[in-house]
Amino acid sequence: MRGLLISFALFAAATAPVFAADKIVVGTVPNVGDGPLICAIERGYFKAEDIEADIAPFRTASDMTPLMARGDLAMMGGGVSVSYFNSVARGLPLRYFINRARAPVWHGLVVRAGLADKVKSVKDLKGLRFGISATGGLSEYELGKTLESAGLSLDDVETTSLGMAEAAIAVGSGAVDGGVFAPPFDTAAIKAGGKLLLYADDAVKPRMEVSGLVYNTDWAAKNPALLDRFAVAYLRGARCYMEAARHGANRDEMIDLFVKYSPVKDRAVFADMKWSELDPDGRVSMESLMDQQDFYARRGYLTTRAPLETLVDAGPAARALAKLGPAAR
Repeated sequence: MRGLLISFALFAAATAPVFAADKIVVGTVPNVGDGPLICAIERGYFKAEDIEADIAPFRTASDMTPLMARGDLAMMGGGVSVSYFNSVARGLPLRYFINRARAPVWHGLVVRAGLADKVKSVKDLKGLRFGISATGGLSEYELGKTLESAGLSLDDVETTSLGMAEAAIAVGSGAVDGGVFAPPFDTAAIKAGGKLLLYADDAVKPRMEVSGLVYNTDWAAKNPALLDRFAVAYLRGARCYMEAARHGANRDEMIDLFVKYSPVKDRAVFADMKWSELDPDGRVSMESLMDQQDFYARRGYLTTRAPLETLVDAGPAARALAKLGPAAR
Protein backbone atom coordinates (compact mmCIF):
# COMPACT_ATOMS: atom_id res chain seq x y z
CA MET A 1 0.00 0.00 0.00
CA ARG A 2 2.81 2.37 0.95
CA GLY A 3 4.50 1.71 -2.41
CA LEU A 4 1.24 2.43 -4.23
CA LEU A 5 0.89 5.78 -2.46
CA ILE A 6 4.50 6.72 -3.29
CA SER A 7 3.95 5.76 -6.94
CA PHE A 8 0.77 7.87 -7.07
CA ALA A 9 2.56 10.85 -5.49
CA LEU A 10 5.40 10.61 -8.01
CA PHE A 11 2.89 10.38 -10.88
CA ALA A 12 0.99 13.42 -9.60
CA ALA A 13 4.21 15.41 -9.25
CA ALA A 14 5.27 14.49 -12.77
CA THR A 15 1.96 15.39 -14.37
CA ALA A 16 1.07 18.54 -12.37
CA PRO A 17 2.20 21.92 -13.72
CA VAL A 18 5.43 23.17 -12.18
CA PHE A 19 3.65 26.43 -11.34
CA ALA A 20 0.32 28.09 -11.95
CA ALA A 21 0.22 31.15 -14.18
CA ASP A 22 -0.52 34.46 -12.48
CA LYS A 23 -4.03 35.63 -13.39
CA ILE A 24 -4.91 39.22 -14.29
CA VAL A 25 -8.39 40.39 -15.23
CA VAL A 26 -8.55 43.64 -17.22
CA GLY A 27 -11.86 45.49 -17.35
CA THR A 28 -12.69 47.30 -20.60
CA VAL A 29 -15.55 48.85 -22.51
CA PRO A 30 -15.22 46.71 -25.69
CA ASN A 31 -13.77 48.56 -28.69
CA VAL A 32 -10.76 48.37 -31.02
CA GLY A 33 -8.62 49.69 -28.15
CA ASP A 34 -8.72 46.12 -26.85
CA GLY A 35 -6.65 45.03 -29.85
CA PRO A 36 -3.31 44.72 -27.99
CA LEU A 37 -4.89 42.69 -25.18
CA ILE A 38 -6.71 40.41 -27.59
CA CYS A 39 -3.64 39.83 -29.73
CA ALA A 40 -1.44 39.16 -26.68
CA ILE A 41 -3.95 36.61 -25.39
CA GLU A 42 -4.52 34.83 -28.69
CA ARG A 43 -0.89 34.75 -29.82
CA GLY A 44 0.33 33.51 -26.45
CA TYR A 45 2.35 36.58 -25.45
CA PHE A 46 0.84 36.56 -21.95
CA LYS A 47 1.36 32.82 -21.68
CA ALA A 48 5.03 33.34 -22.52
CA GLU A 49 5.22 35.61 -19.46
CA ASP A 50 3.41 33.03 -17.27
CA ILE A 51 0.28 35.17 -17.14
CA GLU A 52 -3.31 34.11 -17.61
CA ALA A 53 -5.03 37.28 -18.83
CA ASP A 54 -8.77 37.72 -19.20
CA ILE A 55 -10.82 40.65 -20.49
CA ALA A 56 -13.97 41.55 -18.52
CA PRO A 57 -16.42 43.66 -20.56
CA PHE A 58 -18.24 46.58 -18.89
CA ARG A 59 -20.82 49.06 -20.15
CA THR A 60 -18.94 52.19 -19.00
CA ALA A 61 -15.68 53.14 -17.30
CA SER A 62 -17.75 54.41 -14.37
CA ASP A 63 -18.91 50.84 -13.75
CA MET A 64 -15.29 49.70 -13.39
CA THR A 65 -13.98 52.46 -11.11
CA PRO A 66 -15.58 51.25 -7.84
CA LEU A 67 -14.18 47.75 -8.43
CA MET A 68 -10.75 49.23 -9.13
CA ALA A 69 -10.91 51.36 -5.99
CA ARG A 70 -11.77 48.33 -3.83
CA GLY A 71 -9.07 46.22 -5.43
CA ASP A 72 -11.58 43.75 -6.90
CA LEU A 73 -10.17 44.57 -10.35
CA ALA A 74 -6.42 44.90 -10.89
CA MET A 75 -6.54 46.82 -14.18
CA MET A 76 -8.91 48.63 -16.49
CA GLY A 77 -8.73 50.28 -19.87
CA GLY A 78 -10.25 53.72 -20.10
CA GLY A 79 -10.21 57.08 -21.80
CA VAL A 80 -8.74 60.19 -20.28
CA SER A 81 -11.54 62.12 -18.55
CA VAL A 82 -12.56 64.32 -15.65
CA SER A 83 -13.51 61.16 -13.77
CA TYR A 84 -9.92 59.88 -13.82
CA PHE A 85 -8.40 63.19 -12.72
CA ASN A 86 -10.93 63.56 -9.91
CA SER A 87 -10.40 59.95 -8.79
CA VAL A 88 -6.67 60.51 -8.41
CA ALA A 89 -7.18 63.87 -6.70
CA ARG A 90 -9.49 62.13 -4.19
CA GLY A 91 -6.76 59.64 -3.37
CA LEU A 92 -8.24 56.57 -5.08
CA PRO A 93 -5.56 53.90 -5.71
CA LEU A 94 -5.41 54.33 -9.49
CA ARG A 95 -2.48 54.98 -11.80
CA TYR A 96 -2.34 55.30 -15.61
CA PHE A 97 0.69 53.34 -16.86
CA ILE A 98 0.68 52.50 -20.58
CA ASN A 99 -0.78 53.98 -23.75
CA ARG A 100 -3.80 52.31 -25.34
CA ALA A 101 -4.86 54.88 -27.95
CA ARG A 102 -3.57 58.22 -29.19
CA ALA A 103 -4.40 60.59 -32.02
CA PRO A 104 -5.20 60.01 -34.79
CA VAL A 105 -8.23 58.06 -33.62
CA TRP A 106 -10.54 59.45 -36.32
CA HIS A 107 -13.10 61.20 -34.14
CA GLY A 108 -15.16 63.00 -36.76
CA LEU A 109 -16.70 66.41 -36.18
CA VAL A 110 -19.90 66.02 -38.18
CA VAL A 111 -22.45 68.79 -38.88
CA ARG A 112 -25.91 68.35 -40.35
CA ALA A 113 -26.03 68.50 -44.11
CA GLY A 114 -28.36 71.52 -44.11
CA LEU A 115 -25.45 73.61 -42.84
CA ALA A 116 -23.12 72.67 -45.70
CA ASP A 117 -23.35 76.10 -47.33
CA LYS A 118 -22.88 77.95 -44.04
CA VAL A 119 -20.19 75.90 -42.27
CA LYS A 120 -16.92 75.85 -44.18
CA SER A 121 -14.45 75.96 -41.27
CA VAL A 122 -14.24 75.88 -37.48
CA LYS A 123 -14.94 79.60 -37.12
CA ASP A 124 -18.37 79.00 -38.68
CA LEU A 125 -19.43 76.77 -35.75
CA LYS A 126 -20.24 79.73 -33.52
CA GLY A 127 -23.80 79.65 -32.22
CA LEU A 128 -24.48 76.03 -33.20
CA ARG A 129 -25.79 73.24 -30.94
CA PHE A 130 -23.67 70.11 -30.45
CA GLY A 131 -24.25 66.71 -28.93
CA ILE A 132 -21.36 65.57 -26.70
CA SER A 133 -21.09 62.14 -25.12
CA ALA A 134 -20.71 63.50 -21.57
CA THR A 135 -19.90 66.70 -19.73
CA GLY A 136 -16.24 66.43 -18.82
CA GLY A 137 -15.62 63.71 -21.38
CA LEU A 138 -13.25 63.42 -24.29
CA SER A 139 -15.67 64.68 -26.94
CA GLU A 140 -16.15 67.91 -24.97
CA TYR A 141 -12.39 68.37 -24.75
CA GLU A 142 -11.98 67.71 -28.48
CA LEU A 143 -14.74 70.13 -29.40
CA GLY A 144 -13.39 72.77 -27.02
CA LYS A 145 -9.81 72.51 -28.29
CA THR A 146 -11.01 72.56 -31.91
CA LEU A 147 -12.96 75.77 -31.23
CA GLU A 148 -9.93 77.31 -29.50
CA SER A 149 -7.86 76.67 -32.63
CA ALA A 150 -10.09 79.26 -34.37
CA GLY A 151 -10.19 81.72 -31.49
CA LEU A 152 -13.53 80.47 -30.14
CA SER A 153 -14.46 78.49 -27.03
CA LEU A 154 -17.19 76.18 -25.76
CA ASP A 155 -18.99 79.30 -24.53
CA ASP A 156 -19.56 80.19 -28.19
CA VAL A 157 -21.67 77.08 -28.82
CA GLU A 158 -24.45 75.19 -27.05
CA THR A 159 -23.84 71.61 -25.91
CA THR A 160 -26.15 68.82 -24.78
CA SER A 161 -25.18 65.36 -23.46
CA LEU A 162 -26.18 62.55 -25.81
CA GLY A 163 -24.87 59.05 -26.41
CA MET A 164 -23.15 58.80 -29.78
CA ALA A 165 -25.87 56.61 -31.26
CA GLU A 166 -28.50 59.13 -30.12
CA ALA A 167 -26.44 62.07 -31.36
CA ALA A 168 -26.09 60.48 -34.82
CA ILE A 169 -29.87 60.27 -35.07
CA ALA A 170 -30.20 63.82 -33.72
CA VAL A 171 -27.89 65.17 -36.44
CA GLY A 172 -30.08 63.54 -39.05
CA SER A 173 -33.30 64.93 -37.57
CA GLY A 174 -31.86 68.41 -36.99
CA ALA A 175 -32.30 68.17 -33.20
CA VAL A 176 -28.62 69.12 -32.96
CA ASP A 177 -26.37 70.82 -35.47
CA GLY A 178 -23.44 68.48 -35.01
CA GLY A 179 -21.33 66.32 -32.78
CA VAL A 180 -17.98 64.61 -32.28
CA PHE A 181 -18.18 60.90 -33.14
CA ALA A 182 -15.86 57.94 -32.71
CA PRO A 183 -15.99 55.23 -35.41
CA PRO A 184 -18.36 53.72 -36.42
CA PHE A 185 -20.78 56.40 -35.14
CA ASP A 186 -19.27 59.01 -37.48
CA THR A 187 -20.37 56.87 -40.40
CA ALA A 188 -23.82 56.52 -38.84
CA ALA A 189 -24.11 60.30 -38.43
CA ILE A 190 -23.08 60.90 -42.05
CA LYS A 191 -25.55 58.29 -43.31
CA ALA A 192 -28.27 59.94 -41.21
CA GLY A 193 -27.71 63.21 -43.04
CA GLY A 194 -24.50 64.73 -41.73
CA LYS A 195 -21.33 66.09 -43.29
CA LEU A 196 -17.79 65.45 -42.04
CA LEU A 197 -16.11 68.80 -41.37
CA LEU A 198 -12.81 67.51 -39.93
CA TYR A 199 -11.28 64.97 -37.56
CA ALA A 200 -11.44 66.70 -34.20
CA ASP A 201 -8.65 64.71 -32.56
CA ASP A 202 -6.33 65.76 -35.39
CA ALA A 203 -7.09 69.42 -34.64
CA VAL A 204 -6.08 69.06 -30.98
CA LYS A 205 -2.62 70.20 -29.95
CA PRO A 206 -0.63 68.76 -28.23
CA ARG A 207 -1.16 65.39 -29.89
CA MET A 208 -3.89 63.81 -27.86
CA GLU A 209 -3.54 60.98 -25.36
CA VAL A 210 -6.89 59.22 -25.75
CA SER A 211 -6.85 56.07 -23.66
CA GLY A 212 -4.59 53.93 -21.52
CA LEU A 213 -4.46 51.09 -19.04
CA VAL A 214 -4.85 51.93 -15.35
CA TYR A 215 -3.73 49.73 -12.47
CA ASN A 216 -4.71 49.54 -8.81
CA THR A 217 -1.70 50.95 -6.96
CA ASP A 218 -2.07 48.58 -3.97
CA TRP A 219 -2.06 45.58 -6.32
CA ALA A 220 0.93 46.95 -8.26
CA ALA A 221 2.94 47.53 -5.07
CA LYS A 222 2.49 43.85 -4.18
CA ASN A 223 3.15 42.57 -7.72
CA PRO A 224 5.92 44.69 -9.32
CA ALA A 225 7.50 41.82 -11.28
CA LEU A 226 4.11 40.64 -12.53
CA LEU A 227 3.27 44.19 -13.65
CA ASP A 228 6.51 44.36 -15.64
CA ARG A 229 5.87 40.97 -17.26
CA PHE A 230 2.38 42.15 -18.17
CA ALA A 231 3.83 45.27 -19.82
CA VAL A 232 6.19 43.14 -21.95
CA ALA A 233 3.34 40.96 -23.23
CA TYR A 234 1.10 43.99 -23.76
CA LEU A 235 3.71 45.81 -25.88
CA ARG A 236 4.10 42.72 -28.06
CA GLY A 237 0.31 42.77 -28.49
CA ALA A 238 0.37 46.51 -29.25
CA ARG A 239 2.84 45.95 -32.07
CA CYS A 240 0.72 43.10 -33.44
CA TYR A 241 -2.32 45.41 -33.40
CA MET A 242 -0.49 48.29 -35.09
CA GLU A 243 0.68 46.00 -37.89
CA ALA A 244 -2.97 45.19 -38.58
CA ALA A 245 -4.12 48.80 -38.15
CA ARG A 246 -1.66 49.79 -40.88
CA HIS A 247 -3.06 47.10 -43.21
CA GLY A 248 -0.27 44.61 -42.58
CA ALA A 249 -0.32 40.88 -43.31
CA ASN A 250 -2.22 40.11 -40.09
CA ARG A 251 -5.18 42.44 -40.83
CA ASP A 252 -7.66 39.62 -41.49
CA GLU A 253 -6.47 37.75 -38.40
CA MET A 254 -7.09 40.82 -36.23
CA ILE A 255 -10.55 41.37 -37.71
CA ASP A 256 -11.43 37.75 -36.90
CA LEU A 257 -10.31 38.33 -33.30
CA PHE A 258 -12.40 41.50 -33.00
CA VAL A 259 -15.44 39.54 -34.19
CA LYS A 260 -14.64 36.82 -31.63
CA TYR A 261 -14.34 39.21 -28.67
CA SER A 262 -16.75 41.99 -29.62
CA PRO A 263 -20.55 42.04 -29.42
CA VAL A 264 -20.37 43.31 -33.04
CA LYS A 265 -20.24 40.21 -35.26
CA ASP A 266 -20.16 41.88 -38.68
CA ARG A 267 -16.63 41.66 -40.11
CA ALA A 268 -17.42 44.48 -42.53
CA VAL A 269 -17.76 46.93 -39.63
CA PHE A 270 -14.14 46.37 -38.59
CA ALA A 271 -12.88 46.05 -42.16
CA ASP A 272 -14.35 49.40 -43.20
CA MET A 273 -13.74 51.54 -40.11
CA LYS A 274 -10.58 53.48 -39.34
CA TRP A 275 -8.69 51.95 -36.40
CA SER A 276 -7.20 54.12 -33.69
CA GLU A 277 -3.46 54.60 -33.42
CA LEU A 278 -1.41 53.80 -30.34
CA ASP A 279 2.21 54.11 -29.28
CA PRO A 280 3.82 50.72 -30.01
CA ASP A 281 6.40 51.51 -27.33
CA GLY A 282 3.68 52.18 -24.76
CA ARG A 283 4.73 55.76 -24.07
CA VAL A 284 2.15 58.06 -22.51
CA SER A 285 1.97 61.69 -23.67
CA MET A 286 2.51 63.52 -20.39
CA GLU A 287 2.05 66.87 -22.16
CA SER A 288 -1.38 65.85 -23.42
CA LEU A 289 -2.52 64.54 -20.02
CA MET A 290 -1.58 67.78 -18.32
CA ASP A 291 -3.24 69.83 -21.07
CA GLN A 292 -6.47 67.89 -20.63
CA GLN A 293 -6.36 68.34 -16.88
CA ASP A 294 -5.80 72.09 -17.33
CA PHE A 295 -8.71 72.29 -19.79
CA TYR A 296 -11.11 70.63 -17.35
CA ALA A 297 -9.88 72.84 -14.52
CA ARG A 298 -10.60 75.93 -16.63
CA ARG A 299 -14.10 74.58 -17.23
CA GLY A 300 -14.58 74.34 -13.47
CA TYR A 301 -14.85 70.54 -13.38
CA LEU A 302 -11.77 70.05 -11.19
CA THR A 303 -11.10 71.62 -7.83
CA THR A 304 -7.57 70.19 -7.59
CA ARG A 305 -4.88 69.64 -10.20
CA ALA A 306 -3.08 66.36 -9.49
CA PRO A 307 0.72 66.37 -10.00
CA LEU A 308 1.99 64.32 -12.93
CA GLU A 309 3.71 61.73 -10.76
CA THR A 310 0.39 60.78 -9.17
CA LEU A 311 -1.32 60.51 -12.56
CA VAL A 312 1.18 58.34 -14.47
CA ASP A 313 3.71 55.59 -13.79
CA ALA A 314 5.95 55.43 -16.86
CA GLY A 315 8.16 52.73 -15.34
CA PRO A 316 6.48 49.51 -16.60
CA ALA A 317 6.46 50.63 -20.24
CA ALA A 318 10.05 51.89 -20.01
CA ARG A 319 11.28 48.60 -18.53
CA ALA A 320 9.37 46.58 -21.13
CA LEU A 321 10.86 48.74 -23.88
CA ALA A 322 14.37 48.14 -22.49
CA LYS A 323 13.74 44.40 -22.78
CA LEU A 324 12.06 44.37 -26.21
CA GLY A 325 13.78 47.28 -27.92
CA PRO A 326 11.93 50.00 -29.84
CA ALA A 327 9.24 49.12 -32.35
CA ALA A 328 9.95 49.39 -36.06
CA ARG A 329 8.67 52.71 -37.41
